[in-house]
Amino acid sequence: MVNSESKKINKQQLRAAESGAIRAVQEYMSALNEADHKTLFEKLHTPHIRIAGDDVTIYPTRKELEEDYLPGFMNRAGPSWKYTTLDSVEVLQSSVKKVHLFIQWTRYDEHDRPITTQQALWIMRKIDGRWGAQARSSFAPK
Repeated sequence: MVNSESKKINKQQLRAAESGAIRAVQEYMSALNEADHKTLFEKLHTPHIRIAGDDVTIYPTRKELEEDYLPGFMNRAGPSWKYTTLDSVEVLQSSVKKVHLFIQWTRYDEHDRPITTQQALWIMRKIDGRWGAQARSSFAPK
């Protein structure tokens, strides 16, 4: 679905934006699985907002994101977490600098058994030529 502002932009520009946003999510997931923290944090813009259930967490700066995000993730994922797969990605709305993505992901343990599958809305923005998630919302555990 394309918003009304985007009608002035050609379809090729929108497809390029959508591809860039999707690629950033894929790169985030790869970085998460490979413990490539530098790349992972490059795929998250600040201030970064995470809405999980009724809880809202705001990481105002990159420094705070780097200090607090991974410990929180590891606590949510649990001790048996080994990797996460990106199961699906759907573009809901797009413009040349912002794309709303509906994603589904699954966390797995060391025996390749699913721990949980969740769906989320990721709001991706292109800032200074770089696509990254500005905000994410899901019903996943806090």
